[in-house]
Order: sequence, then structure tokens, then C-alpha cells
Amino acid sequence: MIKLLDKSVYELIAAGEVIERPASVIKELVENAIDAGAKRVTVEIKNGGVTYMRVTDDGCGMAYGEVPTAFLRHATSKLSRAEELDNISTLGFRGEALASVAAVTKTEVLTKRAEDELGTAYKIEGGEETLYEETGCPDGTTIIMRELFFNTPARLKFLKKDSTEANYVQSVADKLALSYPEVAFSFIKDNKTVRVTAGDGKLYSVIYSVFGKQFAAGLTEVDYSQNNIRVSGYITTPYACRANRQMQYFFINGRSVKNTTCMAALEEGYRNSVMVGKFPACVLNIEMPAGDVDVNVSPSKTEVRFADEKMIFETVYLAVKNGILNGENSKEMRVGVKDTAAEKYAFDTAQNKPEKIVSGGVENVQISKVYNTEKKIKPENKPYELNSPKAIYKPVPPKSIFIQEVFEDKTETKTETKSYEFLDKSSFIRPGSQEEKSVQTPDPIIEEKYKPSLKFIGELFKTYIVCECGDELILMDKHAAHERIRFEQLKKDLESSGQLLAEPVRLSLSLEEMTALADNAEYLESLGIELFFKSENEAEITAFPSLLTDLSPEDTLQKISAVLLKGGDDIEGLLFDDVLHTVACKGAIKANEPTSPKELEILANRVWEDNSIRYCPHGRPIITTMSKYNIERNFGRIQ
Repeated sequence: MIKLLDKSVYELIAAGEVIERPASVIKELVENAIDAGAKRVTVEIKNGGVTYMRVTDDGCGMAYGEVPTAFLRHATSKLSRAEELDNISTLGFRGEALASVAAVTKTEVLTKRAEDELGTAYKIEGGEETLYEETGCPDGTTIIMRELFFNTPARLKFLKKDSTEANYVQSVADKLALSYPEVAFSFIKDNKTVRVTAGDGKLYSVIYSVFGKQFAAGLTEVDYSQNNIRVSGYITTPYACRANRQMQYFFINGRSVKNTTCMAALEEGYRNSVMVGKFPACVLNIEMPAGDVDVNVSPSKTEVRFADEKMIFETVYLAVKNGILNGENSKEMRVGVKDTAAEKYAFDTAQNKPEKIVSGGVENVQISKVYNTEKKIKPENKPYELNSPKAIYKPVPPKSIFIQEVFEDKTETKTETKSYEFLDKSSFIRPGSQEEKSVQTPDPIIEEKYKPSLKFIGELFKTYIVCECGDELILMDKHAAHERIRFEQLKKDLESSGQLLAEPVRLSLSLEEMTALADNAEYLESLGIELFFKSENEAEITAFPSLLTDLSPEDTLQKISAVLLKGGDDIEGLLFDDVLHTVACKGAIKANEPTSPKELEILANRVWEDNSIRYCPHGRPIITTMSKYNIERNFGRIQ
């Protein structure tokens, strides 16, 4: 029954619904359909949803007298008391979606309950009712919205082109299909059916339908439970991991969410099983008591808070570990199930690396945590117990630093300059007074008229070039310097390096990634990358820059799509930077490796003469100096 919430209840609900684009309208209406018990949902849009949107379901429908109430703010059938906000099990609960949609569209509703002889026809435009009568219609609800933002034209200018808005809508529909595989979804775009799911309850069939054969083929199943929390779904095998995090999908009790705890646990589970720079993909549903998760955090309802973050981290982490074992060994692993095979598997907790232990006894045991519920004593930090009837993985309780470790960039470390300063013109003027001596201007650019010749001395720690110039000791990072030189040369040569591939390379991406590439296809082609788009999720790479032959075309396009998704239209000069950093770094002179004195001397003079070579592509300084005055003061020659 739909009714207005009491003021004491709706004031506790997070900020009101905002309709930003057609995708946000479709999200709210499809969630309402699922809450109404629908088994079939059809979404149709035209012109990206700006001119026409329709959502049809076979759910419970609405009674004649409830329809106008449904379009009032804070009217809902999902809850009635403040206490129920602590135990929300439905996708919607605020009672604001229909009111917000009706305020900016011309809306028509046809709805009927199974027990009623007649249904209801209702029209509302800009919040004003224009039709309300009984009519004949099928069971369920159909809502049609026309002319989005017809009464607020200023908001239309913030919408993107129709194809992009349509892909946003399709992405929302895909996420809802993934979270509810038991519901049959159909998506129609401009009179063409582009997505259909079977509604057979099998998540794998939805993944296959949404992401395609190539992505689905690299998945392994996950199903793990502990302490009233169940994690199920699919994760990529280590060899099928990707160059970005765009394909990580988490659902909490059927609700699509973005949560750093879940992401960190996922990637921690892959530690030492995946290459650096690669990221796992997943479609994971976490089922838990509704009272242990707070979904009333933000208007978009994509952020949640957990009563026990540590338990969520641990459960997802262990589920992923088991999934990797299942994928590697093709074995079903269950807690406490004995087997007569001659192998058992354990994990080294320090390295999180699987180690095969040959002995008589048990195999196929699932990683699990052991709890002492009586005395609440923390389990000993041992990786396994050979004397027990099963090998049990006892992980170190996860720390908050895990989240930082997963997301921080470990490829480059910050370099402290300590007492050294960057070169500047004052370094080459003999100090005249004590005040002048203490003045330090950290400007790495040296004006040409103050630049005397450089004298090469040697190499320090097989990493730093040592030179002398006037009254200055000069140190240069040989790897950083060569990397910068290579990086700038690669940027100059990139546009003329396109090369047709002997065989096209298949590319499988998310809908958002593929849209970003399609929107910038002309610019990519000018840089030597040619794409043939086969569907919303699949394309073929037919040409690729010859300068990047050492890199995987598929991984490179994944990285480029991530850059495009992050940042607006000003992509020139930025699009390939991360990729070129990698190429430049791999081909540059390495630290801690021997280099001939002649090579070092040439490199030092190149850096000395070119004022633009002062920082590596990652931002670390290339050159630093220590004055003769500071050296002599450190030795006590000058007071």
C-alpha cells in the first residue's frame, strides 16, 4: 500500500533524488519494478532517452486510488516507520523517484493489479495531473516518459549526445540484469532490441549476454560463506586480468555499489597471483543481513556502510582466494570434506602464495577462518596444521593498510632531496657576502649565460652520474634522464608509426569503455590505432603504432579507455602518456646496472645542454647539486 511518510521519518532519509540524465530515470523505475516482484522487465528508449523512455513490468501493479499518491514526494510502500531504515531490504525506499521524474517529463502510467477487473490510466506533466481514469490494460505497470527536461531547457545542455546517453542507460540496465539474473530483461534502443537476458537465474548466462564470449571465457566461479555473509559470482582467472578496474562489479543484497573495502579485498586476494599493472575483474554478489549494512548514505544509493568492515574484507578476500584455487586446480573445495588423494594445499600467510605439500591425507579443502566463539581468543598465526583432519588457512587479520597498499602506485617511490638543491643561476656566482651565501633558489632551469662547461667524473652506486661544474658537484639520475629523453622522442614519433596488423586483435570491454573509444575513434586513428566495432562490447584492433610493438594492443586500449573515461575532452598530450611512460621506462638505461663511461658522459652533456630535461615522466627530479661552499662547511673548513 502506497502512503505518505510521516515527516519524522522522511527527514531521516538522505538527500533528495536528483534526475541528472535519462539513465537515472531508468534506474529508479526498473528498481521499482523489481521491488514490485516483476519477472520480466522491458526498457525502451529513443534518442538516448531524451524524447522517449518506457519501462514495462509484470509486477504487482498499483490500485486505482494509490496512483496519484505515488507521485507525491515521500510516498512509498517500502517502509512506514523510522525503525525500518535500519533494516532496508528493497532497492527503493525514499518515495521520491516518481515525483522527481514527473516534475521534468510528460509521464503516462498504465497499471493494474491481478485481482482488479480494470486498471488505471494516469497522466502527469511537469507535476500537474492531466488524466486519471480506469481503463483496460494487462497486469503490471507501464510508465512512459516523453520530453525529458521539457520545462527546464537549461538542463538539456548538460546532456551528452544521444548515443552516449543511450549507452549510459544500457549500462544501468546491464547492472540491474547482473544483480537479478532471475529477472528477464529486454532493452530496446531506437526500435532495435539490443539486449535480452533469459531470466533463468543463472548469473553466467547474463554475464555472457552482457559482456560477450571472450570475457565470460576467462572467469571462474566463486561461492563462499562465513558468519551469515555469502559471496558468490565470478572472478577472472589471473591470466585474464585487465589493465584497469573498469570491470569490477559488486552487488550488496542485489544493489550495485562502489565500495573501496570490497575492491581492496578483491585485489589483495590476487596478490602474488597477477602481474604488476594488471587488475582483476569480477561480478560478485554479497548477501548479508540487511541490518548489517546502511544503504541510506547518499542519494544515488551506490555507497554503503558496513557494521563490520573487517568481516566484509575478510570474507571477500577468502572467497577470492578460494576462487583462484578452484580456477588453477579445477577442484571443488569445501570446508571439512575428506578425500583420499595424496596432496593437500596450504598457503604461506606472509606471501599469500599457494604451496603444494605432498603427504598422505586430505585434499580439496576450502580456505576458511577458524573462530573460537567461547573464549574469543584470536587464532594463532599459522598457515596450516598438518595434524588436523583438514588444512585450514588462518589469515592474519586484515589491517586498514591493506586498502592503501592496493591502491597506491608502487611503481615509483618518492625521492627525497635531503640537503641537495636544484641547479640555479646563483649556483655559478661566487658568493660575496654571508647573506648571499645562505640564499637558495630551488629553480631547476639554468639560464644559458650562466652555464659553464661540465666535467664528467664518474658514476655513484651504478645509478648517479657524478660531474663537476665550477664550484658545484652535479649528480644526475641516469635512468630518469634517459627515460625522459626516450619519452619525448616517442611522443614526437608516435603519429607517424601506424601499422596494419597481420591479424586483427579482439578487444572485449565494458560498455562505458567501448563508448569512450568510439567517441574518440577519429583521434585514435590519427595516432595509428584503427578499430572496427563489432558490437557494444567487442571490437577488433586492425592497426596499431609500430613504436608500441612491445606492448599488448588489448592492454593498451584498456588503459587508454580508462584515461578517456576519467577526463573530459582535453585528451591530446595526455592520452598516451601512461603507455609511453611504460615504453620509455623499459627501454631506458637501468639503475644498478653497469654503463660505460662514454655513454654516461654523452648522457650527462645531453642533460646539461637541454634545460627541458629536468624531471622524469613520473615527476621525479633528474639533476641536483651541492655547492663547494656547503661541502667545505660540512668538513669544517668554513665556519
